[in-house]
Amino acid sequence: MQQNIAIFKIKQNDTLPVVKINVTTRGCLDEKIPFNLSGVTASTFSMADDCGSLKISSMPAQITCASGGTLQYNWIEGDTNVPGIFSAEFELYFDDGKKITVPTLGPLQVNIIKDINGV
Repeated sequence: MQQNIAIFKIKQNDTLPVVKINVTTRGCLDEKIPFNLSGVTASTFSMADDCGSLKISSMPAQITCASGGTLQYNWIEGDTNVPGIFSAEFELYFDDGKKITVPTLGPLQVNIIKDINGV
């Protein structure tokens, strides 16, 4: 299972755009296909600074398209108040008790860019 991973950038203190990823897997001819999230019973989002201190810990994330493998986290006030480079991940919990963390190949990088006026 792989994801379309890019560095996510947002300005300090902003709550848009949302963090969104598309989870994919490989088909029989090695083509990328969306990972079906219909068996997921819960999803969370976490983000840590470069020292590993959690800035966001297991906050609810949304599945916006189960058949398309699309997940997103909607920022809330305070999530982006500190500029810097953070590592982030989504955790998916399935109805059979299993769990997977995505992206599976390392964390998603979130770059919070210092705002000129700081508000």
